[in-house]
Amino acid sequence: MPATASTERARTATARQSSAPNNSQTSFDENWRASLYQSMQAAAKITGVSPASLYRLEAEGKLKLRRLAGRTLVETASLIALADMAEPWTASQRGDEARRARVSRARAAWQD
Repeated sequence: MPATASTERARTATARQSSAPNNSQTSFDENWRASLYQSMQAAAKITGVSPASLYRLEAEGKLKLRRLAGRTLVETASLIALADMAEPWTASQRGDEARRARVSRARAAWQD
């Protein structure tokens, strides 16, 4: 039985999906702590900050970078130390006043 155009399109779409990289396959190495150094991209992914932020942290003395074979690498020990000094998250109060003002304006508009 000959394939119709719609079944052919469905087969092509399925083939494309199966050849697309899976995010779990492209994630950083789960054993990254065992390596002496990390690439800038891996360190950025591990910490959740940009490579530019990693350079800024190095300038502030919070991270150690090395040059090897023309590549900039992050010392894994300093990356772990950086993660250990992260502050616990607390909710910010900076938008409370603006929220109160919006609520007040909205209530006043409903009363008019």
